[in-house]
Amino acid sequence: MTRQEFLIRNTGPEELEEYINILERAAEWMESHNLDQWIPGTFRRPDSRAHISNAIASKTSFVVEHTSTETIAAIFALNYEDPFDDMLWSPLLGPDGWKDAIYVHRLVVEKPFQGRGIVPQVLAFVGKMVVQQGKVYLRLDCRANNPGLRKFYEEKCRGKILLEDGTEKVMGLEERDTYRNPATGIEYARFERLVVPVNAVNP
Repeated sequence: MTRQEFLIRNTGPEELEEYINILERAAEWMESHNLDQWIPGTFRRPDSRAHISNAIASKTSFVVEHTSTETIAAIFALNYEDPFDDMLWSPLLGPDGWKDAIYVHRLVVEKPFQGRGIVPQVLAFVGKMVVQQGKVYLRLDCRANNPGLRKFYEEKCRGKILLEDGTEKVMGLEERDTYRNPATGIEYARFERLVVPVNAVNP
């Protein structure tokens, strides 16, 4: 059997510093490319460190490990009923309608591993969790002023969904209407994938 190139697993407590370093490298790259998604230094603040540490402790923080070198190739975190997702999605879906999903956040692929199919693998992994936990969708977002990432999500992030007859179908991510946070003025692009048809969950 061929060894899997990438392994998705929970982030270990001892990996907190490396996890933060990866986020900071991504923030620095964004700033150098005039993208204001993240601000360098944000993730080293005490409140951010505590938030990430809590995510690691609660098993909602993940790394993608390159198995042959044991190098962290990518990171991501999952939210279930987070106030940020409430703010972003409830205007579209209603006060409770947004709770039928798992939300992907802080998804970063390290530069040496980009273009090797990690993001679709991550979304497939999350899709299985959606099924296991009785949810319906996986969702994620980015700043609306990042056309490259929006195009990547829409065109390259394809994966399988479960149909009502038990068969599978390959689908991408669907971009919904953008949303501007009235408190900050920041506009977000919102994406989702229907993993399990609603009728299959509630026949």
